[in-house]
Amino acid sequence: MHREFVYVGDPVPELNEQEHAAFLMNIQKSILLSLEKRKLLTHSQRERCLVELEKQYSREPKSRRRA
Repeated sequence: MHREFVYVGDPVPELNEQEHAAFLMNIQKSILLSLEKRKLLTHSQRERCLVELEKQYSREPKSRRRA
C-alpha cells in the first residue's frame, strides 16, 4: 500500500533530524515505487535498492546522511 502526496505550496513545517531522515527515506522509497510502476525497475530491482537504502541509513552517522 502506498499514499500519494501533492505539494500545494504551503510552507513546509520544520523537521527535527530524525523526521528529516525519515522524510528523505520515504521520498527515495516513493521514487523507487514510481519507477517500478512505470516498468523502469523490476520488483526485484526495487527490493534490492530498498535493501541498500536501509543499509545506508543504518550504517551512516546521522550527520553524514544524504538524499
